[in-house]
Amino acid sequence: MDNQTMLQEIKKNKKYASMNDALIQKEIVQYFRTHQKMQNRILKKKELKIIVKEIRKNLHRVYASYQTKKKKKKEEYLKELQTAINENNKQEIIAITKKLLSIAISTKERLNDYETIYKKVFEITSKPKTIIDLGAGFNPLSFPFMNLSSVNYYAYDIDEQDREFIQKYFTIMKRQGLQGKAEILDAHNLQDKKILQNAPNADIILAFKIIDLLDTKNKNISEHIITNLFKEKKTKHIVASFATKTLSQKSMKLPRRIGFEKMLQRKNLQFQSFSTNNEIFYVISPSNKKL
Repeated sequence: MDNQTMLQEIKKNKKYASMNDALIQKEIVQYFRTHQKMQNRILKKKELKIIVKEIRKNLHRVYASYQTKKKKKKEEYLKELQTAINENNKQEIIAITKKLLSIAISTKERLNDYETIYKKVFEITSKPKTIIDLGAGFNPLSFPFMNLSSVNYYAYDIDEQDREFIQKYFTIMKRQGLQGKAEILDAHNLQDKKILQNAPNADIILAFKIIDLLDTKNKNISEHIITNLFKEKKTKHIVASFATKTLSQKSMKLPRRIGFEKMLQRKNLQFQSFSTNNEIFYVISPSNKKL
């Protein structure tokens, strides 16, 4: 089975059907890189099934585990939002926003905290004119809780259907001051200097719950990306968050990320942190010292 055939086999499962092909191909290549004995021989059918299962498991950790069963209702909610905006019904816009944010697990967990999160962040950073959202998912849907009159918003993620949906949302919310662009980007690729340099400049980069995913295979990836984002002056601030509870909602024994904090200190980066019920947030900025 070649890589293209394996990709098609992985995408037969509807959880991965809309996932970016390049990301899946990368997981396939990575799998065989770490299982070199399987590269140079014909694999049995049972072995192929195991490989597909393992790759799906890796992809599930990166993306699929953050979805809820409400995802099918997203287009319906978007139509409701359009009507509410046409009628300038602010109360209804907030009510529909809450329904939209309930689609994905991460945004659902933040539902009662979003306004507080952005208030605390903007008290540190001041109100942004441009935001980049890495591993955005459905987080751009929280715009009404930012209390911004206008913002340029760049959302990057790995799922094509979600990208199309977020772009539709940006179009609808344009009248509310949200100028948005949704694009496919695997945040790992920001290690590539050309890709990094071609990225837009921002006042704030949001990196909610993405650091652990970046560092799954290499603990230095997020360090490299964060350092270079500041070196290239791509942003004034990075806001990174980490879960303080497991997917089963059990509290973690060590909610603070001491290793992450030590890395920021070693790289001469300043940070302030605060916590909600489910996450710890780090608002990071460069110090006056050279990185």
